[in-house]
Amino acid sequence: MIRVVNLADNSERTVQIEELQDLSLDNVWLELVNPTADELRAVSSSSQIPLNFLKLPETDGIINLRLEPDFTIIDFVTIHDIIAMKEVYPIVMVLSKKFLVTVAKKEDQLIIDLAKERMSKAKIDPPAQVIYFIIDEIVSNHFVHLEKIEALTSNLEEEVVEKTSSETLKKIFSLKSKLISFNKTLWYERGLIFNLKKCGDACMAAKAHSLFDTTHEDLTRQIDIVETYREIMSDAINVHLSAVSNKINLSIKGLTVVIFYLTIITTITSFPNTVATFFGISQFGQTNVIIIFAAILLSVILPFLWLWRRKWLKLE
Repeated sequence: MIRVVNLADNSERTVQIEELQDLSLDNVWLELVNPTADELRAVSSSSQIPLNFLKLPETDGIINLRLEPDFTIIDFVTIHDIIAMKEVYPIVMVLSKKFLVTVAKKEDQLIIDLAKERMSKAKIDPPAQVIYFIIDEIVSNHFVHLEKIEALTSNLEEEVVEKTSSETLKKIFSLKSKLISFNKTLWYERGLIFNLKKCGDACMAAKAHSLFDTTHEDLTRQIDIVETYREIMSDAINVHLSAVSNKINLSIKGLTVVIFYLTIITTITSFPNTVATFFGISQFGQTNVIIIFAAILLSVILPFLWLWRRKWLKLE
């Protein structure tokens, strides 16, 4: 689908491929949503932008800035979910001094609509300013994911304190891996914004460069926050390992007591036989056989019950 947004009065309409030939691109935003191959070719022909620059990257997470003599190509990404699953969608923005072309998936429509609401109806919005609105909304949306990460981090910390389990450790490593991926994306985005600010008047007016200062600051803060969460998860792993080590130490201590107890029982039960053997006595005492068996049975059952109550015995 191709929408044409007038940057002067913010009016928009959907156009067909045939209408692009007679369309003036002065102060116009061509918004492509899930475009077909024919639509991409038509826009490429009408705007004189190479077709390959308009295609959405097939690989997720591509963030790139390409400066051409007549236009600037920005490959960016929108993050929709960083916790449950990695949902990252590419978005392509082509900027010239007179017009703007964006290529995105329908999942990004909410962000695009928010950028449109920031446009002025009383004056013409330069294409560079519209690009700023879109990128700023994408970056601002990162704070929503940071709130979710904070809640998940807090829950994992409570799990580590309350109990130690392999599932908790898996959750911690999974979140830490996602934080690394998220942090990498933020670094790439900040690098692109920095280069966009320094690209000179060839790609956008000096006034537009200053707009990206706040976006650059937001990305810097987000990177610091993600780094903090990564450190918290590293500390949680250390706490988990310390708790497991303490449990092992307590188990060893308990097993030492059991071994000591069994050693005493063994010594007591084997002492008469040892004395009888030493003095050459063929029969030692008149102890009833039932009592002997009962003593041996108790010496086996009692340690077993003690180990069972401590949950050191597991049937697998």
